Amino acid sequence: MSVTNIVDWDSRTNVGAESAELPAIDEFIAGVLLRAHQTVEPLRSPSEARTILRVAHLFADELERMDLPFDRIQFIEASTELPSHA
Repeated sequence: MSVTNIVDWDSRTNVGAESAELPAIDEFIAGVLLRAHQTVEPLRSPSEARTILRVAHLFADELERMDLPFDRIQFIEASTELPSHA
């Protein structure tokens, strides 16, 4: 997944018509964490990046407890993925 397609990302595997109309909380959280990760990346600050990763895992823990389909790996990747410098 690239940073440019975060808007199209949906970690829910089974989306009903009603929930498809509302922005998913997991997507919102992943976007906020991604922006935080992008902010610290130019600073080359590994401790801040690790902290953001820990926060992403804490959110993932809580989201998994909800009674909704949730893809933890995709959420973590979307929360922390940075563009490649290739």
